[in-house]
Amino acid sequence: MNATMARLQSLLPRPTRGPLPLSAPQRRIYILPSRFGLLFGLATLFLLLGALNYNNNPAILLGLLLGSAALASSVMTVRHLARLRVVAFKAGDVHAGEAQACRLVLEPAPTRRRGRSPNRAHGHVRAEVVLRHEAASTRALPDVDGRIHLHWRWPSVRRGRRALGRVRLASEYPLGLFRAWCDLEPEVSALVFPSLETPLPAWPDNPQSQAGTPLRRQGTPEEWYALREFQRGDGLREIAWKASARHDRWLVTESRAGQDAPALEFGLDQVAHLEREHGIQRLAAWVVAADASHQPWRLRLAGTDIGPDAGNQQRRLALGQLAELP
Repeated sequence: MNATMARLQSLLPRPTRGPLPLSAPQRRIYILPSRFGLLFGLATLFLLLGALNYNNNPAILLGLLLGSAALASSVMTVRHLARLRVVAFKAGDVHAGEAQACRLVLEPAPTRRRGRSPNRAHGHVRAEVVLRHEAASTRALPDVDGRIHLHWRWPSVRRGRRALGRVRLASEYPLGLFRAWCDLEPEVSALVFPSLETPLPAWPDNPQSQAGTPLRRQGTPEEWYALREFQRGDGLREIAWKASARHDRWLVTESRAGQDAPALEFGLDQVAHLEREHGIQRLAAWVVAADASHQPWRLRLAGTDIGPDAGNQQRRLALGQLAELP
């Protein structure tokens, strides 16, 4: 059965591909009766046969009405799926070997009919939508604003950027008698950071420190001596909440230890004696450990110099550069 379905799938045209927002044209939407639809059709057929045999006009009328309702629902199923479009794709930060949390956002296309408000048009989207990507499968219902958020976890094997690939959207709205589906291929991708070397090796500029015990800056964050404006990448723990409330703007405490601590430097030349992937894993481990210790650091790559600084933004930038190294 699986081989037959795979062969039939190969005969279908290639999925609709393009940037977001992306929707499927009606010619690329396919429809077949569901299991419940087959049972419903079989029961309606027997009803009509019995009515014709006994010349029962009300039963014939009932069978024709049921058949007409089923055909009308098939048209609504296709039109409902044709209205949906993929508008956003987001993937969480993850290291190679971990499952990546992904989210796909769908919304109904704006209607062209006059006299209908957007909220009312969104309220007509009530069907379940199924997403299939490799082994991932999820389903969701629209939220209050009419958008559909599909969440799933995507296993990662290696570092780098990977395309989302083929996404199958399906719907059985409104009666569940027919199942319509379409294949889309949004031009979006997700970034997987390199895996971290364990246990954590010593800092490159301090060979005497033992592996797994990174250097800490001397002093504590309470030993602050100045306030400065909030910058992107600053942590929430560094915000001076009382001072920010008094001055009506975001202020950050700056510690003397953070000013006096020298910046750590990481580069490919420090891991040249290791295998390529092993060296990238070590650099990634140093970057994550330096960010966790709130110590300024710099990463030097071929044609790229990141830092010296600290914060979540620099950490994500450095891990992204390491992930896309050849």
